[in-house]
Amino acid sequence: MGGCEKPVMKKRILIVEDEPSILELLRIVLTRQGYEVYTCSTGRDAIATMKQVNPHLVILDVMLPGLDGVGIVRIMSEDEILSSTPVIVSSALLESEKLFSNYPQVKGFCAKPFVLKDFVIQIKQAIGD
Repeated sequence: MGGCEKPVMKKRILIVEDEPSILELLRIVLTRQGYEVYTCSTGRDAIATMKQVNPHLVILDVMLPGLDGVGIVRIMSEDEILSSTPVIVSSALLESEKLFSNYPQVKGFCAKPFVLKDFVIQIKQAIGD
């Protein structure tokens, strides 16, 4: 057959994080892993960006200006399209993990500061790579 190869579609990840250094670090690491990475730093922007980008995975900080991580997951769970988008929650507050136990789309919790290698493994598992 001819040498036509179907282009590989990159999986899209949305990072919602208000700490610029963490946001940039994750963006660089995940871009190098071959993902198409989108970012936003407020809870209000998160839902609109999700609807626009339709990510395969959302990495979500808990403490965000405007709308916190729990509020975002609640809105996602009530949305026909976003309710099936997997989420990994990241937080410096370990006890906040309990706040997400009722949401099946939350596939993981990563405590900050995180070990990047372990975090990437968790992301790959959640996104199906």
